[in-house]
Amino acid sequence: MKKRKFPLVGVINKIKKITLIIIALLYFNPNSIAQCTLNNGSALTSGYIASTGNTEIDNLIKSEKIKLEQFFNVKVDMKIYSGANGLAKRTCQSGSCNGTIELGKELLTFEYKKKGPSSGLSIGKYMIMSIMAHEFAHIFQYSHPELRFKNSIIQEVHADMLAGWYITRSLVDNIPSSDRYMPLSDSWDQINKIYTDLTISFGWMGDRAYWSQQHHGNYLTRVMAFREGWKDYKERGIKDFQYFLKWSVQTAENLIEEWDED
Repeated sequence: MKKRKFPLVGVINKIKKITLIIIALLYFNPNSIAQCTLNNGSALTSGYIASTGNTEIDNLIKSEKIKLEQFFNVKVDMKIYSGANGLAKRTCQSGSCNGTIELGKELLTFEYKKKGPSSGLSIGKYMIMSIMAHEFAHIFQYSHPELRFKNSIIQEVHADMLAGWYITRSLVDNIPSSDRYMPLSDSWDQINKIYTDLTISFGWMGDRAYWSQQHHGNYLTRVMAFREGWKDYKERGIKDFQYFLKWSVQTAENLIEEWDED
C-alpha cells in the first residue's frame, strides 16, 4: 500500500504541532472516563441492563444504531451495562449479527451532559454518536479482514479516523441549506465549533500507556486521528467512503509514528 502524499510543508507542520500542544495543555482532562476495549474472545459480559435510565439517551442509541448499521453495513447486538467503558466484540448471542457492542451507563450519562471545552455548546449527543461510531468501526474492522493491522493501537487509531469521517458526514450533510432563524454562515460556524470540541474531547480519551495492549493513542494522536475524518470529508472533499478506506490503515500508521510519543 502506497503512502498518500499531502502537500504540506515542514514549517506548517511545526506550527500546527505547537498549536496542538498548546491546546492539549489548556484542555487536557485526566479525569475522562471513556475508554474502549477490543475483545476477540467468545465471552459475553453478564449483568446487562434494559435502559440507561434516561429516555433521551435510550432513544438516541436506538436511532443511531440503525443509522450506523446501514452506514457500515453490519448488524450489531447492542447492550447496555452499568460500567464506564465501551467494548466491541466479535461474538454475539445471535448468529445473524457481526458482533456485540457494550456501552456503559456511566459512560453514556457522563458524556451526555458534556459541554464543549472551547465553545461551551452542548455536545453530549454528538459525543455519544462519536463513541458509538468508534465501536461500530471496530465491528466493521472485524468484518473486513483485508484491513490488516500490525497491532491493536493502529486498529484503535483507525477506528477514531472512521468515527471522525462518519460524524463529519453526519454534521455536514444535515446542515440546512437555508434557515430563517440561523443564517447559513452561522450554521457552518456552529458545526466547526462542535467538531472542534468533539476533537478535543476525543483527545481526552487518550492515554500514555504506550506499552500496554490496551493503549489507544495519546491525546494528540487521538485528536489528529479524529480530525483526519474532517480533513478528508470536509476539506479534501473525499465523500466516497470506500475511497477514504484505501489509505486509511497507512494513514493511521503515519499518525501514530508522528504523534504517539512521550
